[in-house]
Amino acid sequence: MRKLMLLPLAALAIAGTGYLIQQSNDEAYAAPIVEDLRPGYGPTNFATALASARDDVSHARSRLADGPDEWLRREMLALALMSEFRLSGDIGSLREARELLESGTAQAPEPSGPNLSSAALALSMHQLDRSASALDRFDFAAPRRNANDRAEAAAMRGDIAFQQGDLAAARASYEKADQLNGGLGSAMRLSNVMLWSGNAEQARREAEAAVKGAQLVPQNFARVALAMANLSYAQGDFERAGEWVAAAQDRFEGFWLVEAYAAQQRGAAGDMAGGIADLEALANRTGEPEVIDTLVGFLQHDGQDRRAAEWTRKAQAGWLKKLDEDRAAYRLHAAEHYLDFGDPAEALVLAREDFEKRPFGEVAEVYASAMIATGDVRGGLALLEQIDEAGWRAVSLDLARAEALTALGRADEAAEFVERARKINPDATEPMRKLVRFGHY
Repeated sequence: MRKLMLLPLAALAIAGTGYLIQQSNDEAYAAPIVEDLRPGYGPTNFATALASARDDVSHARSRLADGPDEWLRREMLALALMSEFRLSGDIGSLREARELLESGTAQAPEPSGPNLSSAALALSMHQLDRSASALDRFDFAAPRRNANDRAEAAAMRGDIAFQQGDLAAARASYEKADQLNGGLGSAMRLSNVMLWSGNAEQARREAEAAVKGAQLVPQNFARVALAMANLSYAQGDFERAGEWVAAAQDRFEGFWLVEAYAAQQRGAAGDMAGGIADLEALANRTGEPEVIDTLVGFLQHDGQDRRAAEWTRKAQAGWLKKLDEDRAAYRLHAAEHYLDFGDPAEALVLAREDFEKRPFGEVAEVYASAMIATGDVRGGLALLEQIDEAGWRAVSLDLARAEALTALGRADEAAEFVERARKINPDATEPMRKLVRFGHY
């Protein structure tokens, strides 16, 4: 759900031949056969990958101890910690990485230093101003940097513009990145712009075309496969999404995020009892509140309200812990929890705070929905109209607007937006769309 499209793609190298997205020819288009796609060299299971990442951290830490005055060694340790975080989810790794990059920047003669790494880390923690400042410093040295570095900087400029709500600027930056040194990363980012512009079919086709020739280590293959599943969920194509989830599970075993997708996919495919059992086992093992929220949705759908209430309390405790660890990184997802399973007033506070920093489509939908849920229907509608005028189109945005219009007694207008949502996803109003919390939009 939600952040998967942005953060993992920021970790992919923007390298290879150019891949500027063009309009697909319907007759020539052929979807890849998912089971035929294979990742490149690297650990094929979570445990081995995590052990390798921690070995990299240990090695980088030793190198820094041998040369504490070299900023590059600080950056190498920070990058190792960032890679470890993408598997472990330990926010402490990101905090240490941030401290290392800040001290490395202070050591380095301006404008050199770990600028791109600092920008990427700030983006992953939803700190857009810090990311932009690091990129500004990079720009002073950009003429002396290679095309790959400049492409990476342009792509992150696009990520910032996207989260600031400017789709046109995001697309322009992504196209610049692609022209400099294109590859899967820029293609997937451009696909995400298409998705949030209401062109889910085109987004899916272009992303599928890009992934055909990509060579990814297994853990990145798994993340991209989940992103591809998201694009299928966006159109209500659960069968195709299931193929991508199965591929992620097969190529990179034991990763909790992949298992969460697989569990919800099992329930969505009709085995509700099996999906609930898998989610409950995963929730007990990981304590991840996103997993618990998904479990709660399935339990409520299955009429198991008492068990749902028990797990809701555990989810809330999990979100409070994450907010205490890093409020900026988790407030949107915590807001979604409160909106669906808790106090909408709490959701409103969190969503408003996030919207002030990141006024893009996904945050706008949660914020507007919280406004509607707490009685400010006209305010929520005005926000949805504003985001629509800025070019944002999505099933969730259209359905929230229909809800507001219905509450105001404007049923005919509401029906128009329900129909617009169904043009993107024919199953837009079916309950399963909301139950699939990992991947819906």
